[in-house]
Amino acid sequence: MEVIIDANIFVAALLKKGATRKLLLNDELVLYTPEYVIEEIFDHLQEFETKSHLSRISLEELVKVLIIESKMNIIPKDELRPFIKKADEITPDPDDVMYFAAALKQNIGIWSNDKEMKKQKVINVYSTNDLVKLYEFV
Repeated sequence: MEVIIDANIFVAALLKKGATRKLLLNDELVLYTPEYVIEEIFDHLQEFETKSHLSRISLEELVKVLIIESKMNIIPKDELRPFIKKADEITPDPDDVMYFAAALKQNIGIWSNDKEMKKQKVINVYSTNDLVKLYEFV
């Protein structure tokens, strides 16, 4: 299954060994994320240091490992531009427009625990619990 992951999913996998991290590293999932998500993660590392009790260097390494081990596909901003107008019409929250643009570009669903995203009917949105049930391995 192919899905776009939102920043909160990546952060959950970063901060805690659990279902989200196991799913992120599941070979049955092909993951994509907009480029800005990775930029946001690195911009907020100091905040994550406090929450995770890991050093900045350890967090930076973990981010890289999660990206590499999950074989995450990072979608450049330029590739999303043609999809932003339609994504803006679909998304219930303007802050999520890039996820919807990525989903439109790839023609796949979004993995997010944001209930607002499910308030539209164009793009499938899967929560972590939805994926746990689907893969029954966590």
